[in-house]
Amino acid sequence: MPELSRRNFLGTAAAVTGAAAVGAALPGASAAAATPQKKPGHPPKPYGDIRDVKHVIVIMQENRSFDHYFGAMKGVRGFGDRSTIVLPGGKTVWEQPKTLTDGAETQYPWRLSGAKTWSGATPPSAELGAANYGGTSHGWTDQHGAWYGGLMNGWYYAKGGPTTLGYLDRRDLPFHYALADAYTVGDAYHCSVLSATGPNRTFLWGGTINADHKHGSFTAYDGGDERGKFLPWESYAETLQKAGVSWRVYQCADDYGDNGLEYFNTFGKLDPTQGGTAAPGDVFYDNGVKNVPEPVTGLSGNADNLIAAIRADVLGGTLPQVNWIVNNQFFSEHPVTAPSNGAYFLRGVLEALNADPDVFDSTVVMINYDENDGQFDHVPPPVPGPGEADEFVSGTMAAYGVTEPLPVGLGFRVPLILVSPWTRGGWVTSEVSDHTSVIQFIEKWTSALGKPAISPNISDWRRKVCGDLTYAFDFEKPVYGMPDLPETGPLIPETRYTPLPGDNTMPTQEEGTKRARPLPYQPNANLTGFTGGPSGTVANLTFSNEAPFVTKASHFSVYNNRAGIPSLAQYPAAFPGQYTVAAESTVSGTGAVGSSAGDTAYDITVIGPNRFLRRFAGDVATAGKDLVVEADYYDGKSTKNPKLKLWLRNNGNTRVTFTITHNNYISGKPHTVKVNAHGKEAWTVNPVKESDGWYDVTVTVDIDGGWSQRFVGHLETGEASITG
Repeated sequence: MPELSRRNFLGTAAAVTGAAAVGAALPGASAAAATPQKKPGHPPKPYGDIRDVKHVIVIMQENRSFDHYFGAMKGVRGFGDRSTIVLPGGKTVWEQPKTLTDGAETQYPWRLSGAKTWSGATPPSAELGAANYGGTSHGWTDQHGAWYGGLMNGWYYAKGGPTTLGYLDRRDLPFHYALADAYTVGDAYHCSVLSATGPNRTFLWGGTINADHKHGSFTAYDGGDERGKFLPWESYAETLQKAGVSWRVYQCADDYGDNGLEYFNTFGKLDPTQGGTAAPGDVFYDNGVKNVPEPVTGLSGNADNLIAAIRADVLGGTLPQVNWIVNNQFFSEHPVTAPSNGAYFLRGVLEALNADPDVFDSTVVMINYDENDGQFDHVPPPVPGPGEADEFVSGTMAAYGVTEPLPVGLGFRVPLILVSPWTRGGWVTSEVSDHTSVIQFIEKWTSALGKPAISPNISDWRRKVCGDLTYAFDFEKPVYGMPDLPETGPLIPETRYTPLPGDNTMPTQEEGTKRARPLPYQPNANLTGFTGGPSGTVANLTFSNEAPFVTKASHFSVYNNRAGIPSLAQYPAAFPGQYTVAAESTVSGTGAVGSSAGDTAYDITVIGPNRFLRRFAGDVATAGKDLVVEADYYDGKSTKNPKLKLWLRNNGNTRVTFTITHNNYISGKPHTVKVNAHGKEAWTVNPVKESDGWYDVTVTVDIDGGWSQRFVGHLETGEASITG
């Protein structure tokens, strides 16, 4: 794990020199809380739209997956998710095999602070051991190995053990949970690359890793950072500068290699630590390379100095419009670093902004994480179909026999918390997004201000699939002021521990739902029939994304649940099919039938955004071959009031009785519908009225016990709703 080794070296000095400061390092003692605040207020005469934003703060923390942090939180797509894929062999995605063989022993996700045994030193408490666990490998090769072509069954195998499945919950993360409960958490925010820190930070600051070699031969697909590479394409700070938008990076001398601007040539040549020449007075040096003053030493020094610099600019009226804050390892939440240390830093930044409540009340703070470390997440990331420009890299996994280009991303889900007056109230946004979404938000904001700063580097596919985060905001109903947040406790010095699973049972999720922001798509998919081919029978599928409010593409993945475990060398032919369906479009596709040539049985799963799922099972050699169920939302009419209508078609020669059963969301007895030979009937339910838009039904028939079709999803209306 070369990245971890390098980063441990960078972070050690500050931790050693500051060990004596632990007792005094409380949030109340930080520079952010040293001066009384002004009286609460709010910006005068708001526009009621995105122009009310005056400042954007981007804080990219380190190496945590969504399930690892928030899988146990109520209302998000976490451990209670019912719309999950099936692994080869029939196990759930939660039961991760220890080896890639049929019948392998499996391990569920397990709570790190529930450990009872340890590999190596035993900590004073299980909670401390969980806070200082050491993380897992997370480079291009093992991230793609965990993803395993979309099958999501390679976590234990690629990451080298059970640590990949360890998670934390509210008891371990009281500040993070409180912050998410107070504002908006994103449960469909992905890192940009199936890789490590460097590529993902390159995406945040530059929108691409140059997979298409438009900017020279180097592709930034792997590594702890890209320092010394002098990337030649335009960084987003340069785009902002051209547009006349003010910007700055706040960093100290120990930035842990995490200032992604310094990966780019414009900044690297001004950075003495990379052999460049400092140039005071040059805007790119002053705002992108220069460090803040560092009068505070000791364990809290990095955070306190950053917080003080931000506070000074807030009170001085000089806080730029766009700001990135980069801390060191100790406050970054990188595994071996306690999350509570990151909480200290985050709380201090919010307090610094609130030194002038008018600034706090006109600022968007985006807290995200560069990548998932090696920590498990259960949701397969959307990836493009073969051939998408700037989205595939060749020749990187020859040891696995992979000859076809592998997708750059999207990567696995990571936490996103949006802090602002317009995201206050305990919301969830489930719009598919990634690090380029941060750029896209700023693009939309600066365009509204009349200074459009449009990145030239984001691929067409990402712009179709990844949102700009604006759906997570309600600019007409801000809630001003800083909420009460928990104290974060003393700083915890870094001591690496390796906990081992305390149990092997399915984890639970907090009960309850949250308010959900609207989404800009309406996914649908149907199995329309079967056709023969040189390789046997295939299932014909249609994917649609149509509604009056739809503006973004829906991504679908198609799984053959009867197939065995392919080798990565068979990518992409033997792996899930990937389909991107643009707004107001319908696309045809196929699903594989059988486990091998000649097998007539089928079991196909289709997944899409926001818990969308279809599962079709049966046998093309039995009576069910003549039955078709078509899900429709609008009955051919453009309306804001969708319903779930199932057209039940019987193309056979005998009368059939269909049974529709509600699995979740809506209670009631099963419904039966009789359909004559060569006839069709409709069955309709109104989930928007009965269950906040959610539906989960299974259709079976009396003439074929092996035939079933399951339909799960959420009917969007363009309005706010409730999470599933």
